Amino acid sequence: MKRRYACEVSGEHYIEYFESNYFTGYICYTKLNNIKNPLIVNNGIYDICLMDNGYEWFQLYPKDNNYVLTIMLNDDKVIQWYFDISKNIGIENGIPYEDDLYLDMVITREGNKLILDEDELLEAYNTNEITKNDVDNAYKVLKYLESKYYDDLDSLKQFTNDIKDRCRTLTKK
Repeated sequence: MKRRYACEVSGEHYIEYFESNYFTGYICYTKLNNIKNPLIVNNGIYDICLMDNGYEWFQLYPKDNNYVLTIMLNDDKVIQWYFDISKNIGIENGIPYEDDLYLDMVITREGNKLILDEDELLEAYNTNEITKNDVDNAYKVLKYLESKYYDDLDSLKQFTNDIKDRCRTLTKK
């Protein structure tokens, strides 16, 4: 299991605690720069660039839940919504972090749902890196993510617009 911190990618960062009916927790806004090589991956459907100069990432660390949502944008358009399912979410030295539990969900800009790295989750269980309880919790969080975000894409899109407007306004101050 890896501990990952918010704002690890190269760029200009802004972190704030945010509260709304839809989401409560920390948001790390990053305007990427100094990226030497764009990150291009195959998401299971097509090749997609996730990281390049000028891209924006919004990493959301919810209070009282075990996932991180990264909203990735290029030219004001959503590239994808990426959900890392986590064992723990916390704050260290003012920076949010997650203990990654391997299992991920992606919602593509077209609204397709992809479940990633299930094999890594099961391998971690089979090598006793994580417990059966961790596996069960990962699937419980996945079900929650599907229900809250995938089954209500319109709310996710509206929330994305609200977050990007708020973060851009705050970073201009």
